Amino acid sequence: MRIKYLKKWQRIKHYLNHCALIASLFLLGSCIAVDESTRNVSTSSSSELTPPPNFTRGLVARRVAEPLYPLRARSLGIEGWVVVEFSVDEEGEVIGNTIRTVEEQPIGYFRQSAVNAARRMIFDNTRGETLDDIRYVFRYVLEDQGSILVEPPSNEVLFRELIPMRFITPNYPEVAEELGIEGYVVVRFDVNEQGMVENVAIVESEPPGVFNDEAINSAYRLRFEPRIILDGSVRVNNVQYRFDWQLPD
Repeated sequence: MRIKYLKKWQRIKHYLNHCALIASLFLLGSCIAVDESTRNVSTSSSSELTPPPNFTRGLVARRVAEPLYPLRARSLGIEGWVVVEFSVDEEGEVIGNTIRTVEEQPIGYFRQSAVNAARRMIFDNTRGETLDDIRYVFRYVLEDQGSILVEPPSNEVLFRELIPMRFITPNYPEVAEELGIEGYVVVRFDVNEQGMVENVAIVESEPPGVFNDEAINSAYRLRFEPRIILDGSVRVNNVQYRFDWQLPD
């Protein structure tokens, strides 16, 4: 009798072991399915990080300013992109106070650099009117992804002085031209972060007062590539500029 019960117990034990094995296989299959699902979600999320295309409303960029790579992001080996939105005036220049960041990846590294680059863009605006909601993508890709830079390379642009973009020939006042008067005016002004002239004042003029109005009007029409320090454009005060009036021989 005892042997009979022993054999019966062995059969029950074998059955329980078989059930445990099936349960283990089922659990393993569930884990694989969850892992595959997680992988799919991760892949889907990665595809969503692709930057959207530019939206320029038909405008053609005549000058695209290359954004400066932020030193912090470069030293950490971080790449990314920023979408900025802005308005373009009748002359094709970006209106500085309309620039805003729409999207950025990763957050916190490239925003200011992209905004500064957008300020320096110029478009061919054949419509002759201000256009809003222009979107442009600035991408930041390291030259050599295998190297992590602790210090900026020797050719890194850490400083760039003002660069004149537009030279103005001032109008010759009719009275001065009729009387054969020649002269010059030295003006002083500030150049803001967008490269536009502000706060024009007369420093010196010869003969006094003859060409002042034309000098001031011409100074406000000047445009500059702004001064750059590290990864941003900065304001420059007390810039002096000379206009000359000479009659043809």
